[in-house]
Amino acid sequence: MAKLLKTKLAVVLCIAGLTFGLQASTDGDTESANIRSDNKMSLQSGAKTYMNYCLACHSLQYMRYDKLVDGVGVPVELVEQNLMFTGDKTSDHITNNMPAADAKEWFGIVPPDLTLISRVRGADWLYTYLKSFYADSNRPFGVNNSLFKDVGMPHVLAPLQGKQVKTNNAVELESKIEAADIGIAIANRDGDAAAATKNKAIMHEASEALAQLKHDHQYFEIASAGSLNGEEYNTVVRDLVNFLDYASEPVKLEREALGIKVILFLLALFGITYLLKKEYWRDIH
Repeated sequence: MAKLLKTKLAVVLCIAGLTFGLQASTDGDTESANIRSDNKMSLQSGAKTYMNYCLACHSLQYMRYDKLVDGVGVPVELVEQNLMFTGDKTSDHITNNMPAADAKEWFGIVPPDLTLISRVRGADWLYTYLKSFYADSNRPFGVNNSLFKDVGMPHVLAPLQGKQVKTNNAVELESKIEAADIGIAIANRDGDAAAATKNKAIMHEASEALAQLKHDHQYFEIASAGSLNGEEYNTVVRDLVNFLDYASEPVKLEREALGIKVILFLLALFGITYLLKKEYWRDIH
């Protein structure tokens, strides 16, 4: 009986840990989005941004317009007048009118549907990605992304953020890392262990300095301002990611609320089971 109770307790604690926030690990370069899926104002702002800046290329074909009413809290009249660009009824799916053949010719690939992107990539990855575009004259659209190198997507939020570039320190450190990497390859080819060790040390030092730049938010700087300042842009991106997180699982809030109730029930059941065990074994002990 005691062994069975210990097993039940372990199961309860394991489920509780999973329910209260054990998340899959993400890339170490990502920044925490700190989203709140129960923040209706944030979801409404994110929905507005998505419909105005993203829907032209990226559909949400597994979500219906009525979820903007039921889950996000936008009045149905506003959805029909301002947010419905491709449907006749709120029960229609959120699609766009971009022909796949034209999209492939323009971008080299058909822009993916983003209904489940938050579950695939994670909110922190999306938040960091949308803040990591920078000017790069070598790319077709004049921008690159430090988190998703050579991505084919233009920076559609550039009018809000402005023109972002790498700082001089970031460029110098990345050049040093690249040179050290080449030096290591040459040293290994020539069998020069001392040179390889020296270049590895240089690369390690530069990589740590570069990581510190990113941590201190000094990796990028704004060369020409957009319509929003840095904090305002971060809020817009956070709201957009919050909406995408909601779109990937509209029943998330209900699921989390039910999960808490289940954990409380299991804890109460464990208490009752433990007291019953004590009662059964009272005369023996």
